[in-house]
Amino acid sequence: MSIKQFATGDSVEFVVSGNIDGALSNEIEVEILAAVKKGANTIYVNLSEANYICSAGIRVLLQYYRQLKAQKKTLWVTRPSTEVDAILEMTGFKELIVEGAQKK
Repeated sequence: MSIKQFATGDSVEFVVSGNIDGALSNEIEVEILAAVKKGANTIYVNLSEANYICSAGIRVLLQYYRQLKAQKKTLWVTRPSTEVDAILEMTGFKELIVEGAQKK
């Protein structure tokens, strides 16, 4: 499990791999907070290499999605793996936090 970071201007992409358990959820939270502190306005959390996401991981993504939205900033989940996509769909959060999944 790892988090790779790619920054471009005021955007940051985190590519998260492995199982997103409680420990990795905490790491994601720390990385998001650091990016915001450095001035990121848009944060992408790429989950194409993630195999699983626990409730703590979903909580972190939802919490910062809402906090950043309130600050006129953005957090999107991008490219969820098949396994993670199924979990986000099942929990009902896919349409809220996955970029492009919003109903028109």
